[in-house]
Amino acid sequence: MDKIKNAVIPHLIGFALIFSGWYLSILNVGLTRFQTNILFTKWTGLGFALILSGAYFPEVYTFIRDKFKES
Repeated sequence: MDKIKNAVIPHLIGFALIFSGWYLSILNVGLTRFQTNILFTKWTGLGFALILSGAYFPEVYTFIRDKFKES
């Protein structure tokens, strides 16, 4: 049960980061449709950063956890 918990929780956090980044990007592009055609703003950049961090979060988290577990 402990192995499952240690594998599922980081992936759920990563999925939440990916989903929030996607939602932030889509929401910003949808709200600016009446303005000039600017697809890359600070909000879409932040959404992209959230998507990337969510994609790599589980692997980095397990690497750091295993590194400190050995000590």
